[in-house]
Parts: sequence; structure tokens; C-alpha cells
Amino acid sequence: MSQRLKVRFAYQRGWQVVDGSAILSTFDKKEDAFRFVLDRGARVRLEWSRTVIGGQSPPYDFAAQFQQDSVGRIMKRLHGSEKGTWFWTSHEGGALGTVATKEEAVAEVERTYARRIVGADLPR
Repeated sequence: MSQRLKVRFAYQRGWQVVDGSAILSTFDKKEDAFRFVLDRGARVRLEWSRTVIGGQSPPYDFAAQFQQDSVGRIMKRLHGSEKGTWFWTSHEGGALGTVATKEEAVAEVERTYARRIVGADLPR
């Protein structure tokens, strides 16, 4: 599994890429910070929490955020022919899929979100 690095806004300094408490690099633009992470074969660590719908938290349902933006979601299939697999989706760009484990679903959302930020999948 690839390394996960955090991209954070550093007030008046731009965007920082950090590994734990160590600042790896600082950039003027968010896109450049994300590109730095991807160029190292790493993933951007998103913030994950339980999904809340109508005040309720369904089991095996998680939402990803970057800063204040909701960027993706994963959920375990509990019924039907795909029971036990994990569905994932990145909200912008429409990427989605089904994988065997929660860890794979997290990886897909983090990977596709970072690639969308840097425009990696856009035609040139």
C-alpha cells in the first residue's frame, strides 16, 4: 500500500505537505502540493468520518472530506449479489466502483480525488 501524506492550508504560507509532524514541502497552490504527493507514488490523506443522513449514521458508511468539502463516500454492500463488497465514489468527476475491502475503497477515493485536483485524467 502506498504512503499517505496530508496536504494542509498553511495560512500566509500557501499549502504544506506533511508526514506526521514533519513538513516535507510548501507550495503556493494546492494543485502543486497534490502533484508533489502523486509524484512520490503516495496518496493524499483525506479526513474520514461516519456518514450522517437525517441524524442517523448507517452502518459501514463513511464520508471523505478535504478541508470543508465533501469529496467522496464508501459503503459496505449488505445485501444482494455484491454483499460484503465495498462501493466507493468520488463526488466530482463521477468516478466510482466496487472493491473487496474497506482499505481498497479508501485508497480509490483518495487516489481519484488527488488525480482530479491535478487534472491527471483530463485529455491533453
